[in-house]
Amino acid sequence: MKEYRILFMGTAQFAVPSLIKLLDLNQDIVNVYSSPPKKANRGMEVTNSPVINFAQSKGLNYSHPDNLKDELEVKKIKELELDIIIVIAYGLIIPREILTIPKKGCFNLHGSLLPRWRGAAPIQRAIIEGDKKTGITFMKMNEELDTGDIVLSKEINIDINDNYQSLEHQLADLGADSFKEFLDFIETENSFIRQNNIHATYARKIEKAETKLNWEESAKKVIRRINAYSPNPGAWFEFKGKRIKILEASLSDKQGKAGTIVSDDLTIACGDQSIQPQKLKKEGKEETSLDNFLRGNKIEKGYVIQ
Repeated sequence: MKEYRILFMGTAQFAVPSLIKLLDLNQDIVNVYSSPPKKANRGMEVTNSPVINFAQSKGLNYSHPDNLKDELEVKKIKELELDIIIVIAYGLIIPREILTIPKKGCFNLHGSLLPRWRGAAPIQRAIIEGDKKTGITFMKMNEELDTGDIVLSKEINIDINDNYQSLEHQLADLGADSFKEFLDFIETENSFIRQNNIHATYARKIEKAETKLNWEESAKKVIRRINAYSPNPGAWFEFKGKRIKILEASLSDKQGKAGTIVSDDLTIACGDQSIQPQKLKKEGKEETSLDNFLRGNKIEKGYVIQ
C-alpha cells in the first residue's frame, strides 16, 4: 500500500479508532489537529480531546488551533506538503483555503449513509426516526455541509436494542476497518459518486429541550429517544424537583393517560402503549437498576408525570 502524508483532524472518541488504523497501515501522520481544549467537570479543569490524548500517547505531533482561517495557520498546513487531509468528528469548519491544499484532497468519514442524515447528529437521528440500517460514508469534502462526492460507504443494521453509545462504537470500528479499502479507492477519482440531493435529510444537533420526554409520543418513539440519548445527554423526566434520566427501557402493552404511572413497577403510559424503565439515573446519583431505584424512590400508581 502507498504511504501518504496525512494531516488527521478529529476531536471526538469516534475518530480515535481511525487514527489507530492509519498508524497500523503505516501511513505518515505528519500532524494531528483537534478542537481546542475545553473546561469540564465540576472543577472546570481544562481537558484535552480523546484524539489529542491518543496523539500524546503515541508521540505524534498535534495542534488545536482556534481559527483555521488564520493566514499563519494556512501557511503552516501548506508547508506540511500533504497528500491527504482526513477529517472525522472534528467540530470546526474547514475553509476553502485548506480544502485545496492536499494533493489528493480533503476527505471526511461521516456516521451515516449519505445523503441521508447530513449534519451534526446522524447517529442519534437515525435511531430516533426508526431507521432499520445506517452506516459510514467516506466523501471528498467541498465547501458545503456533507455534500461531497462519495468515495466509499458501508452499511450495517440497527438493532432494536442499540443505543447511541453502542451504535457509535460499531460505526467507529466499521469506519476504521474500511480505511485500507478507502486508501485504494482514492487513487481513481472517476469511481467517486455524486450525492443525490433529492434523498438528502438533515441531522440537526441534539438540543437540550428535546431530551425531556414527551409522553404523548408513542411508546416505541419514546424508547427510540431514550436509546438515542443514552448514555449522554440522557432522556429525562422530573419528579419532586429532580431530573431522572431513563437510560434503558422496555415496551409494555399497558394503556393509560399519557404520562401516568399505570403500575407499581413504574410502567409509564405513552400516547400509545407504555414503557417500563430498566436503567435510571437520578440527578446527583449513580446509574441504577429499576429495582434499586424503586427501593429509594416511591412513585405511586396513578401519579402523572408532567
